[in-house]
Amino acid sequence: MDELLKDLTLEMIPEGLYKQIAEEIGVSNFYKLAEVVGGATVYIPKPESILRPARDARIKGEFNGYNHPQLAKKYGVTERWVRQLCGEGCAEGQISIFDYVGPENRQS
Repeated sequence: MDELLKDLTLEMIPEGLYKQIAEEIGVSNFYKLAEVVGGATVYIPKPESILRPARDARIKGEFNGYNHPQLAKKYGVTERWVRQLCGEGCAEGQISIFDYVGPENRQS
């Protein structure tokens, strides 16, 4: 089979989707794809679905507790999605009750 693959050219691939795929990934990679899923019905997700985990990891990495709207706009998602990923965060200027330094804890 390997000898035949060496002789296979792009021009030998039928016009249409198969040829378009072979043009994008190369004839030998198209053959490897056929070895893996040939004869099966396969659903290939949209590119944004494939990139979603990487996008969400970036959103989490850039989240600072206050920037829901900025991240939503930057990554083309809703603020609700950012809140689902990162939590509610804090309102601008809001401090935690644990941030309070009472007189007994103040350094003189």
